[in-house]
Amino acid sequence: MIVLPRGNSVKEGVNPARVNLPEAMDRLAASSFSGYLRFDSAKGCAVIVFRQGQLISACIHNAENAEKTIAYDALVRIFEMSLFEKTQLNIYRLTPEAALHIHAVLQADYVYQGRELAQLDVAELLTEIARDRLNCCVRVYAAGRTVLIFYADGRSLGFFHEGGHALEDTANLDTAVSRLPGAKLDLLSITFTDAKRMADLMASADLALLWRRVRNRLQAERLAAQNPRSDPDTEELRQRRQRVFTLLRGVAERHVGKFGVSQVDKSFKNISLQLNSEEMSQFYAEVARLTKLAAGPTKLRQMIDEMRQRVESFL
Repeated sequence: MIVLPRGNSVKEGVNPARVNLPEAMDRLAASSFSGYLRFDSAKGCAVIVFRQGQLISACIHNAENAEKTIAYDALVRIFEMSLFEKTQLNIYRLTPEAALHIHAVLQADYVYQGRELAQLDVAELLTEIARDRLNCCVRVYAAGRTVLIFYADGRSLGFFHEGGHALEDTANLDTAVSRLPGAKLDLLSITFTDAKRMADLMASADLALLWRRVRNRLQAERLAAQNPRSDPDTEELRQRRQRVFTLLRGVAERHVGKFGVSQVDKSFKNISLQLNSEEMSQFYAEVARLTKLAAGPTKLRQMIDEMRQRVESFL
């Protein structure tokens, strides 16, 4: 569960399956939007953060195993949950400064989590923050309401509360949320990032292509559900696709090891039964991009060349 205050509402209760998300995100970017998109389903929740039109953060939290996925992988999963699951999308506007602080919270590490506020010595906590000059966020939440209080070098920066769009100047723990029964507190260690150094995720990922792949997979699964008995031709295509998949995994393991195998698994899952040339070209480009930190240019080129040759020979 990603616990954040609701910002200044733009839209709430939207079914993202009825929206072309890449086009909607392009419009937000073009309008220099600052704020966040929140996606909630039974299996997890996700947040996409924009700052002045740049997509600076994507994070998804799996409700089943508490696993957190970020950046490019999170965008793929957000598209999947939007189309395959019953998901609600809410959009909130923030100031650029507040958006940057929400990004910091999404990347933060817990010092501790879920402490009962009534059982904590708040004065001692504030003394510790000041004494140790902590960069941190104190999050207080209860009954579906949340407040975030930010500190830099132990000094209060301000707080962000429900329905707000900017950081308030004065930070304190005497808030309406803190007085609610069962209020809990998290202490998060955060890193403040220079906005000028932040990458725009939309500039490095073809979101429209990702969206089409996930949508095509959904359509294929719906068609298969309507026709549960596969004809022999379809079953042959499935087996052919599986053999190509196994072949590619073997090539990746020889060149890059288990890391390469995991990137093949990630990139191949949206390839259709037809294994058309456009999909495969995109697959090779994606594997090369994902594995470039694990191998030098020469090894990568050799791996991709062998993949192409092996697949073309098999097909």
